[in-house]
Amino acid sequence: MRLIASRIEVLLDHAYDLLEKLDLPPWQEYKEAASAAFHDVRVATVSSCKFGHLTFRPVFILLGIILHCLAVVLQIILENSIYHGWRALKEFYFQMQMATIWFIRYQKSLSPSAIYAEVAVLAAVTTLWLLRRHVKKHRYYERTMAWYQVRKQKVLKRYNHFVDQVGKTSTFLALLLPHLLYFTFAAIIKRLLPWLVTYLATKTPLNAFIQYFHPLYCTFLIIGKSTQHLRTYKVVEADGNDKKTASKTTPSNVKRQQKQKAELEEIRKEVVDILKYWVVYAIIIATVRTGKLLPFVGHMFTVVGDNVTKGKRRQGMLSKLRFSSKFVEEISLVFFTWLRFMPSSVTGQDKSSLKGKGNSPIEIIYKKFSSFVKSAMSSSASLTNKAAGSHLGNGSMLSWCIGKLDFPLSILVLGRAISQETKQKVITTVTELSDLIPAAITLFVPGCSSYGVIYVSLVAPAFLSIKSCDEINKKSSNVATMESKVNEASRFLRFWMIHALVTWVLDSFAPILAWVPFSTHVIWLLWAFLQLETTTRRIYGWFESEVEKPLDQTQTMQSVKRVIAALPSSVDSQKDTSSNEGQVEKSKKED
Repeated sequence: MRLIASRIEVLLDHAYDLLEKLDLPPWQEYKEAASAAFHDVRVATVSSCKFGHLTFRPVFILLGIILHCLAVVLQIILENSIYHGWRALKEFYFQMQMATIWFIRYQKSLSPSAIYAEVAVLAAVTTLWLLRRHVKKHRYYERTMAWYQVRKQKVLKRYNHFVDQVGKTSTFLALLLPHLLYFTFAAIIKRLLPWLVTYLATKTPLNAFIQYFHPLYCTFLIIGKSTQHLRTYKVVEADGNDKKTASKTTPSNVKRQQKQKAELEEIRKEVVDILKYWVVYAIIIATVRTGKLLPFVGHMFTVVGDNVTKGKRRQGMLSKLRFSSKFVEEISLVFFTWLRFMPSSVTGQDKSSLKGKGNSPIEIIYKKFSSFVKSAMSSSASLTNKAAGSHLGNGSMLSWCIGKLDFPLSILVLGRAISQETKQKVITTVTELSDLIPAAITLFVPGCSSYGVIYVSLVAPAFLSIKSCDEINKKSSNVATMESKVNEASRFLRFWMIHALVTWVLDSFAPILAWVPFSTHVIWLLWAFLQLETTTRRIYGWFESEVEKPLDQTQTMQSVKRVIAALPSSVDSQKDTSSNEGQVEKSKKED
């Protein structure tokens, strides 16, 4: 115990020493310091609150004013809503009451047969709703579509196997098989439902829509798409030139260029496809019109009505070769449907030949027509050069003409009579019109100017479109080069749009123009003028501006209004007669 007590005393001594070393303040001093700190905190809090009140008082006042105004507005809206809502409910109740009374009276006035018909219609609607619900519940539609897809895959698999077997024997026959199936199907439809084919071909605008209006619509869309792409490309290129410090190989630039190339490739394919169609269409129309002008063959190309062919019992040999309008319309419907919408393969797979040539109808006919047009244009150009005389030497007639024009145009440029741009425009115009020299000869041959019109309006534009297709088909890795080629090809798309409009106008006034002397010469000059690039782009630009403007602000509508305003009206004639009568009465009174 003594040992424990001694240890406790030692611990207490150490504790007292530690307390002395900590230098704890006395309680009175600690109390005074705590009271001073509490006072300082209270003063700081009061001053901070006062400062915050002075700072945010305007904000609180503004919020109060806004909330007060909002409360007043909400109160007014609520009062009016309740008032007008109550009135609307009363009006609705009154209208429902009147409608119910009218419906009951109307039902009482009906005959028993009409009531039975109403009940039958309601029962039919209810039955259809229940049937739809039943079909949707048991998933009959999904099961039918699944069965159809399975059967379709089996049939396509058999068809592919059959095509492969035929392809081992003859590749040409395998490529020709989808087209044979199409014409066989068309013959079966004509055999089983002749009235349907005749009705669609002669009584509906389907034929004109397929061969004329639908391609025009597609051409208009492609032109707008290519124009928008070119504008976007120019804007992006200008922004890229402004940012000279930016690297050309950044990921964003590479991604943008890849996207631009993909869009440009898609536009290129669409432009080539629609240009090929217009080439085929132009050559077909040119062949038909030329055949009508020929002495003996023209009798076959002249279409007669059905009543005329039925009225004649005895016909000559040439009369039997003439086709009726119904037959021509049916053949046109079948042919242009095949030309426009027949795919390369029934299954969607590419069964093209080993050389990579397309199997679509447009590709098949375009290859034949393009080679024919190229050979015809080259032969006509060579004949023109030979007819020009031996003084041209080994050069062509175009180079000789440009050489002769260059010196006087240079003199005019030096004399400041014309500018260098005008000189270049003259040379470009002569170059563009050089393909029309063979057709210009027909203007001086009596009775042959119509052939020249066909050449200028159809054959020459088709040849230029073929050249543009060949040029745009040459793939290039340079985006700027492809942009220029697409822009050049879009020029011919614009020409075919203008060609459609001008052809419609000329066909509408054909009976009148037939009596006008030298009308074919004027039409020849008109088509030659429209083929110029500046003319084509200017006219189509005007056409686009007319389409984009409101109807009242277009120049066409304003011209129509001016013509209508210039015409004499009945009101003006009545005013004139009344004024004349008044002058006569005044003269009588004076006498």
